[in-house]
Amino acid sequence: MTRPILLTTLLLGTLPGITQIVGDRVNKYASQNRIDTLLIYSFPCSGAGVSFDSCQYDEPHYLIWQQNGEFFLKRFDYCRTYQTLSLDTSNPLTFYLKYKRIIDKQEIQQPTYYEVKKSKKTVDTLIVTSSVDHSCYHKFQLPLTKKPKYKYADTYDLDFKVFENGKKNIYYAYNQKTKFKALIDLTLSLIKQLESDNKFQNE
Repeated sequence: MTRPILLTTLLLGTLPGITQIVGDRVNKYASQNRIDTLLIYSFPCSGAGVSFDSCQYDEPHYLIWQQNGEFFLKRFDYCRTYQTLSLDTSNPLTFYLKYKRIIDKQEIQQPTYYEVKKSKKTVDTLIVTSSVDHSCYHKFQLPLTKKPKYKYADTYDLDFKVFENGKKNIYYAYNQKTKFKALIDLTLSLIKQLESDNKFQNE
């Protein structure tokens, strides 16, 4: 269904405050270990039901950082902290650092199409967009400056191809080709591989 673009803007504005419990632990760990070259990935969802599992109260956070020329990853859950893992130089952080200027500027666009309405005297072009009340977001915290930066990508916006009336999302191809989407894919691939190899072990 079509929703005003303001809804998405307001929702994104509230996301940094939704998941602070695990996020605060990650930031505390980074501060205590004097880590400043890093990124933090999480996957919050809005509008979903509340889990009865207390350990699922907050989504996992993945801290990836560089220190003394080496790269590391550490997973933080609501109930657990996991052992630090070493990474090779091909990882999401090095990708972000390489394409930082591009990624910082790129935003995943909301599903959109143009509708042209003609009358005898005028031709009007309407911009039609779509959003949902609940969705999940790829969230990156990029505190490479004094004030942390946050970048979000709504999975609804990323995956949306065609409207119910058959109109194509004019931004689908653009969204898929961004360096920001490549960063998301690289991060998800790394986490999936580490999970498959059973690398996440409790401290």
